[in-house]
Amino acid sequence: MTRQKFSRLLVMVLMLFVTVEIYIGNQRSTVVAQAATPSADIVNVFGINLSTGFTLQPQDEYTYVGNTKTLTASVGHDVLTAYNILYQDSYQWYQSSDGGTTWKSVSNATASATTTGITGATTAALKITPATAGTVYYQLCDQYGLSLLLSPQYYTRVAAVTTVASAINATSLKVSTDDNYLYSNQTNATTTFVHGTPAPADATGDVTWTSSDTSLATVDKTTGQVTANTASKSGTVTITGTLTNADGSTEVGTVDIKVGGGLDDQTVNSGKTATFTVQGTADQTPTSVVWHKVTTSGTDSVVNSGTSLNYTTADTTAADDGSKYYAVVTMTVDGQTEMLTTNKATLNVNVDHTPAVSITSKIVDLTDNTGNTDTSLNNVVNGDNAEITGTITDANPDSSLKSGTFLIKLPSNAQNTSVTIDGASANYMPTTVGSDIYLVVQSRISFSSLQTHSFKVDFQSTETTNLSLTTNAELRGYDAATSDNLIDTYAGPDLTINATDGGVSAKAGDVTFGSLSYANVDEEIAGQVSGGGDLLAVTDNRRTKTGTTVSLRQATPFTDGTHTLDATLSYNNGSTLTALTSTNQAVLYAGPGMTLASLNANQGQQLELKLATQAIYPGSYTSTLDWTITTAPS
Repeated sequence: MTRQKFSRLLVMVLMLFVTVEIYIGNQRSTVVAQAATPSADIVNVFGINLSTGFTLQPQDEYTYVGNTKTLTASVGHDVLTAYNILYQDSYQWYQSSDGGTTWKSVSNATASATTTGITGATTAALKITPATAGTVYYQLCDQYGLSLLLSPQYYTRVAAVTTVASAINATSLKVSTDDNYLYSNQTNATTTFVHGTPAPADATGDVTWTSSDTSLATVDKTTGQVTANTASKSGTVTITGTLTNADGSTEVGTVDIKVGGGLDDQTVNSGKTATFTVQGTADQTPTSVVWHKVTTSGTDSVVNSGTSLNYTTADTTAADDGSKYYAVVTMTVDGQTEMLTTNKATLNVNVDHTPAVSITSKIVDLTDNTGNTDTSLNNVVNGDNAEITGTITDANPDSSLKSGTFLIKLPSNAQNTSVTIDGASANYMPTTVGSDIYLVVQSRISFSSLQTHSFKVDFQSTETTNLSLTTNAELRGYDAATSDNLIDTYAGPDLTINATDGGVSAKAGDVTFGSLSYANVDEEIAGQVSGGGDLLAVTDNRRTKTGTTVSLRQATPFTDGTHTLDATLSYNNGSTLTALTSTNQAVLYAGPGMTLASLNANQGQQLELKLATQAIYPGSYTSTLDWTITTAPS
């Protein structure tokens, strides 16, 4: 018995123990008994085979009587045996024309009960020319090794060839790919397969394949196997499938496949992170993934180890621009280890040189800070010492800001001024800008090596009048240590200095009683402050509040210039009515430490008029009141 005959006999014995299973093809479900159980799927990681098996399965096909149809399969071998010149593939197709009940090996023949001819029975491509309508099932066996007797056997899925009486034209073609990324930087070319699915599914035409750029990847015209270049050329190739119907009409479909070294270059703005991703398809998680960074000076260092196919950098800076990253991926299957090294992808950093300057500041009255905030002094009197402190920061490490001039506006009569920068006394020049006085530091602050600086400004107020001043710390920024190329002027938050005279001031409102008649005799008529507001508007700017008395007198009677009105004018403090005379009478007292408040109707403080019963001469009558404010030590 020859070796080949013994092998065939062994296959037939094995077929007695095969059970019925269900396998799904690209086009339809096939439920038949098999010649043998289909082999496990091949393990492929980024185009590298780590086991032996079929990379292309024969698909269900439709044809018509007398038209030749080809079933195609392809075998992939693990990296240990793929290039052993002593190993070889031996193919044998099997067929069943009775729904899988019986199987027999296919032999090349010119005619049979179901075909007018078969070729390729012991190759990966079986050509069948059917003679009658119906469905015949086929399965391919491959033996790979040194001898048929000892070599393992691999079986494809069962494929059905259905023959109809006449051709069926396709109306469209959908094209897909097993892998949309192929590596071009490996010693051995990586491959994938494209597939065409027509509509309707039972269309009988044949698909042929073309590549848009054969320097990136070629495609087998018949099988649809796409093979990437090995010259590290990168790009995207379009694979086109053309289905030709029996009447000569065609339907076209396309799919794009990316070709490269595994990593794409990344471009980010300075201060942002960049993420590199190993592309391609892996049937299992790698054993390890080691990420490397190569600086622009050529230093190679490991930046991450693990199993992640993604790596995200830290926040980028200008120093990262032009650096490169690559990954070393290790895969182990059944004790077999293979390594894949990606290309070196470049990190491009868009460096933003715009300064990110921020100024913080606060103000304090060193003499008496009562009632003040960090941004406002509300009662600065003559002789008060005040201090402004803060920081200037440029948060952009790639900033074009190299130096800056510090300046700040102060009250024009400020005395005993001083400026400190980073804890050292600074020389400054008082400079008049309009009606304002600025202290301008003569030496520039350097931002080349230090990005945050502190400042302190001290001054004494000699203001004796009420005055409000808004100021802020400023920095004039330059792009060099000594150049006059001004980038911008940066300002801190507004600081308010409210200087006062330190005393008490008041303003009396005009009061009207409206139009009166005899009907108003003996009534207490409340006066109204003209235009609203306070009867006596008081501003108390005293730092030390001593006891204060407010007195009121009626300096003149009501008169129209000819007649005197017989009427009594009184002051109502909200609870007590006091008739006014030409002599001062105390109407309000604020004790020591109390702020003298304004008098107004909201607190019941108002003037009231009562007409006597004597004869009244019509006219416009006025009277003059004197308000007196007296302060005394407690």
